[in-house]
Amino acid sequence: MIALKEMGTRAGTVVTVVMPAFNEREVIERSVTEWHDEVVSKLPGADLLVVDDCSTDGTGKVLERLAARLPGVRCVRTRRNAGHGGALRFGFRQVAGEYIFQTDSDRQHLPAEFWDLWRLREENDFVFGVRKRRADGAPRVAITQTMRLLNFLLWGIWIRDANCPFKLMRRTALERVLEHIPETCFVPMVAVSILARKMGFRAAEVPVTHVARQSGAGSLKSLRRWARVGVLCVWQLAALRLRLRAPRRGAPGSGW
Repeated sequence: MIALKEMGTRAGTVVTVVMPAFNEREVIERSVTEWHDEVVSKLPGADLLVVDDCSTDGTGKVLERLAARLPGVRCVRTRRNAGHGGALRFGFRQVAGEYIFQTDSDRQHLPAEFWDLWRLREENDFVFGVRKRRADGAPRVAITQTMRLLNFLLWGIWIRDANCPFKLMRRTALERVLEHIPETCFVPMVAVSILARKMGFRAAEVPVTHVARQSGAGSLKSLRRWARVGVLCVWQLAALRLRLRAPRRGAPGSGW
């Protein structure tokens, strides 16, 4: 992987907001600035890591400029396009603080609601945002509903919004969970939502706001793409369930 601006994790970092970005030139400056002003500038020990997943629209140039101007903002670039999940996992490996906060760069979530999750950090290893209402169309709402049913059938647990990109995670707990998730997993954060609970980690859910995209376009643009992604997600989650089989309940992070 090649760094755009390798500042390194600041000494004393407590929480790093990890934000993947791909071709978000229209919104990335506002998104980064909002997170910097609401969280990084207000919380001692907070920083923001933006992972540019080989954008081709100039997003990387904007990020370089922002990282030079805003204290606590750094950016890295993947060597080749890794997809949303791959970019996140690359970003997670650049974090050394106690907590990781996952969010997206599309401005569909409110940085001010970070604090609702942050307040629950001491008594939980994972705090998962749950969208009160998805604001990006019927197909994605259907995916969320289907994912709930699929997770229940495969794992026996009811998760309201496994793929909500608004999660606060204790870094050491996340690392233990990711050990069980293949690097090739297309939806690693769905798997994290599942395994965090199955492994016995302390977890809470917090309702969060979801707003429609103001500019740019989502990554799923055709029915063929929707179908291919849906089949891939089902196959990978089923394969993960078969590989792990029935987990043994025990101490958090102790294994299966």
